[in-house]
Amino acid sequence: MSADYLTIDNLRKLIGENIKKVSDAESGGDMKKASALCDTIIGELKLLADLDASDRERYLEIKEEWVKKKASLGSNERMSRSTQKTKNDSGLIDKMENEFRSRIESLISTADTKWSEIGGLDEEKALIREAFFFARATPSANVKVPKLRNMLLFGPPGTGKTSLAKAMSANIDATFFNANGKELVSRYVGDSERLVGALYETARARSPSIIFLDEVENLVLSRDNGNSTSSSVVQQFLSQLDGFGTGDNFVMTVAATNVPWKLDTAILSRFEKKIYVGLPDAKTREKILRINTVDKGFEVGLDLSVLSESTVNFSGRDLAFLCSEAIWHMLRRTNRDAIDRSDSVTPPGSGELKYQVGKITQADFDAALEKVKPVADRGMLERYQDWKEQYAGN
Repeated sequence: MSADYLTIDNLRKLIGENIKKVSDAESGGDMKKASALCDTIIGELKLLADLDASDRERYLEIKEEWVKKKASLGSNERMSRSTQKTKNDSGLIDKMENEFRSRIESLISTADTKWSEIGGLDEEKALIREAFFFARATPSANVKVPKLRNMLLFGPPGTGKTSLAKAMSANIDATFFNANGKELVSRYVGDSERLVGALYETARARSPSIIFLDEVENLVLSRDNGNSTSSSVVQQFLSQLDGFGTGDNFVMTVAATNVPWKLDTAILSRFEKKIYVGLPDAKTREKILRINTVDKGFEVGLDLSVLSESTVNFSGRDLAFLCSEAIWHMLRRTNRDAIDRSDSVTPPGSGELKYQVGKITQADFDAALEKVKPVADRGMLERYQDWKEQYAGN
């Protein structure tokens, strides 16, 4: 190895390049080459551990992951789709790469959600904004600030994890990739790994970038079942979270899941922050109720603070559904006669049908509460709390 590579940054870059070569070799069906490259990466990680004593344990942990990767290659005798076809079409891999890049480009998203439109989650919003600021800003002294590039949002369904992502897209000056774990999973061997690689390669090219991975469990399920395809995807994702090949390009990964206990343990160790996005408290529930009624122009004839006390265990999404059902109950009540006549009465001339908007009452919300129930129950909440105490500690 050239002496020029005996620096931490250059060695990390070299490892990143070799990781991509492993993915290419796997997709091309050349398991022998992929295995040899694994040996190279393992050796480079050993050297990196010696050079960077501050992160020695982490590099040795990563090295063990690549030892497992090499073992899985040795037992994987399946041929990938691309291998079978490239015998007749030498340009197919390039065509597939272009298709992958096109799919990744389609994930670039923007939204108009303001931070203020999200009820509660103040701590979570502040942490995301701080992490992005300190990662992009320059310190006044020559210090090495711990990096915060990978966050995991976990908690019950409907608590605002996706809303946080939309606000990031609208309020942070970065390229935003909005992906669902399912969108990166392919039934063809090798394609999922290449999609993950293409996602991060594109994000680095468009740096600074934020990658939001919703339902990340669909991409990186635990490898305890011995699934070699899952193992390959997890290994590719691990490499990207470790930042090999990133250099000065800033890429933040924010993943979200409702089932954190299904994630591979090696993946969990790569997230510097695991943030529990729990159910809203009474004050936050009142704010969410207001956002979905008063802030949308409706007149409310009841005390929302009292209503919030009767919606314990409701998520933000549950509360939005509750308000929607109450609004519809009010509209049906206020326009019953007009609705009954609408089938037989044609508006004269070019006039349009109109309906009356009344005040939302306690009776409207009482009717809504009969239909809308919280998704979370005590058993679910206890499981989240247990997992939080074991893995998150925040």
